[in-house]
Amino acid sequence: MECLIPDILFTLLGHKSEILQCIVDNDSNFTDDEYIILNTEDKQLLKCFLQLAEEYQKLNTVIISCNRLQNVYTESESNRRGLYFEAFVNGMLIALRPYRNCINDIEKDLSNNKENKCLLAETLRKVEQHKPLIVAVNNILDQIELSQLHGGQILNLIHEVVCMEFLDKKVQLSLIFNQCLQVLISQLNTFFAHGIIFDPHNEFFIETKYSKSKKEFKQFSLLPSLMPSFIPLSTASKITRIGDVIKSLQHSNDQSSLINYKDISIQLYGHKKDELFSDLLNLVNVPLFTKNEFVQVIDKFYNVVDEYMLKASFNNDSFAYHMKLVRDFYLLGNGEFYKHFLNKMSSLSQKSEHSLRAVKVAFINTAQDIKMHKSMNQVFGFSSLEDEEANETTWTKIKVTFETKWPLQFIFTSSVQENYSKLFAFLSRIKRVQTNLHKIWIEKKSKSYEINAHNVQLKTNLSFLIDTLYSYLQLDVIEDEYFLLLEKLTNANDFQTIKHIHDIFQTNIMRDSFLFMEEVYLGFNRILDMCENYYRYITDITAALNPQYKQCFDELHLFFTKKPNKLVSLINIIREIHVTPKPNQFIVRLNYNNWFLQAISSDS
Repeated sequence: MECLIPDILFTLLGHKSEILQCIVDNDSNFTDDEYIILNTEDKQLLKCFLQLAEEYQKLNTVIISCNRLQNVYTESESNRRGLYFEAFVNGMLIALRPYRNCINDIEKDLSNNKENKCLLAETLRKVEQHKPLIVAVNNILDQIELSQLHGGQILNLIHEVVCMEFLDKKVQLSLIFNQCLQVLISQLNTFFAHGIIFDPHNEFFIETKYSKSKKEFKQFSLLPSLMPSFIPLSTASKITRIGDVIKSLQHSNDQSSLINYKDISIQLYGHKKDELFSDLLNLVNVPLFTKNEFVQVIDKFYNVVDEYMLKASFNNDSFAYHMKLVRDFYLLGNGEFYKHFLNKMSSLSQKSEHSLRAVKVAFINTAQDIKMHKSMNQVFGFSSLEDEEANETTWTKIKVTFETKWPLQFIFTSSVQENYSKLFAFLSRIKRVQTNLHKIWIEKKSKSYEINAHNVQLKTNLSFLIDTLYSYLQLDVIEDEYFLLLEKLTNANDFQTIKHIHDIFQTNIMRDSFLFMEEVYLGFNRILDMCENYYRYITDITAALNPQYKQCFDELHLFFTKKPNKLVSLINIIREIHVTPKPNQFIVRLNYNNWFLQAISSDS
């Protein structure tokens, strides 16, 4: 039996031995050999050796195939298994080193003690101490192959196995995990330093999301299928936000020339840069990796970035200035500006569609008339909500955009600006109707015929309704929420809080302006349609002769006089919706002492 020891050791190192296999299989060519006479016990020991050798051979085959020098030259990048699988193989090589050392030590003992007989049972005991690890690694390999795991999925599988194993195997399996983790850390290191994804085999759980607009920087989005389970969704979101911040900072510093990436990281992280990246790289040296350690390191990066953005957003009252622009121009807070602007737009207000160029020209001319700073001309732009390339659009589909300083584009995103555009379209339309109703008396003064009592009462009711609606929106909704926002900002201690406060502000004013109550919102727009037709009917003699406008004029009378009329129904809908108490303030303003509802119900 001692003569088979070299073959046994050779087989245990991952090589095949036909001699041993034939002996186990009772091949007559070997079992009748006088030098190889094995009893049942020896054969059983030999089977145990071969079983262990077979388990290791599977791993050794993968290790050899992945580490052949010719692979580097013959296989294209697209055919390679990926960085994470290669790291897994390297980790196997490291984790199984004690097993190989054990066999080498046995071989040395035999060569140094030639006179002593080798005890096969003792040899088997020594090598089988490593069998649980070899079996565990084989199971991981089988799952990778069977499920075709890729990138972060491999890392996730190994992490889950490590968490479930006992301490003796946990340490060795952690060596494999650390090799794969090193790939992730290297990718994060590049991502946090330069805002670049190094991912030749599409294994990273973050991908680049390119914007359709050339003015916007490219952003990053998550790939949940490749995200390891030890990375919480909140932490993964923080990682993408850090990347977005880096790209936006590069974009804002210089859009035309090459970016100095080193300066960006120094600018962003300051004196904490070396400490942050040292903590990140040290994660691969932790003996037993834990989720909490990873989350803490990412939080350190995120907090430094957030602090930098917070300072930038309050630098020279940047955020307060932008909110003033929102209040003055999106939400019509600058009354003097809109008085002149709507006068210039009066000819356009008679049309169903408006030239965007004419709107822009009117905006610029109004700014010049009231001696606003020239920078306002470049800050605001107009396009269509439906088609940004369109030359014309209806007023309700007009989109207003304005340029922001870094890092406020993370607050005033394209979707946020679209929401403000919806508010602008609604508020400006109400303001135009209000202005036109007030101009009726001036227009009619130059006419020779009288206004009958019905028209007087109708105009009074319309003006009161529109004035009340506009006052409610400006005073009860926008002003209240605006000053509440400014009050909350004094307690904001991080950038995400500022964003959250602003998002709540926008949501609240949209909700209390009836934009979320579709039936009410459409009802008010129908009223505005009628008011615009009424203005044309009263002021334009050609419209007064048009049967279409005459019919609309009659419908408007019915709107206020028919019992029960549509306006009363609209008010009842508002009363029934108890989302917030603010819409009831509109009813209180409109129907103070029950005058308005009684007036429109009795006017027949």
